[in-house]
Amino acid sequence: MAIKTALVNEMELLQLTANGDTSAFATLYEHYRSLVYRFIYKYLKSPQLTDDLTQEIFLKVWETKEMLTDKNVFKSYLFTISRNHTLNFLKRSSIDQTAKNIILSNYQLTDSLEDDLQTKEYLAYLQTILATLTPQNREVFRLCRQEYKSYEEAAEILGISRNAVKKHMVKSMRVLGDAVKKDLGIPLSIFLAIVIK
Repeated sequence: MAIKTALVNEMELLQLTANGDTSAFATLYEHYRSLVYRFIYKYLKSPQLTDDLTQEIFLKVWETKEMLTDKNVFKSYLFTISRNHTLNFLKRSSIDQTAKNIILSNYQLTDSLEDDLQTKEYLAYLQTILATLTPQNREVFRLCRQEYKSYEEAAEILGISRNAVKKHMVKSMRVLGDAVKKDLGIPLSIFLAIVIK
């Protein structure tokens, strides 16, 4: 699929939209809707939720249309709004169990996460946080979370007790959870669903 470039008359369309021209806004919407949809879908993996958020984002653009005359690169502005709106939704979903379940179930059904740039960024972030852990904590996390070993299996591999494995995992998850909440503002369960297949 070809990547859409900026509209030839985009500045004019932005000016008209800022003045309340619904036809100009409709042209911008038709041009950018699929890009925004695909961008959000990378986070949510749910067609229904993605469609809802896409509509909300364009509604927000329309409601603040007077600001469009100051935007030299509308596409960047649009993706900034999309990213912020989506991350805010993910923060809210940590409270809304239904939305959280939809997001997690759709991530589990997706096979193309490795190709997702956002996922690669999250994986790099995960490695950065894991690097702050002790070697033993890091190894326990790798075995239990990334290789799906049971506590008993990890204990046998490492030559330590099951209880020691559990303590290492609790510490690792606490450090990772605090970091994800502070830096990314999303629940740890969603972060792990994104980065760990």
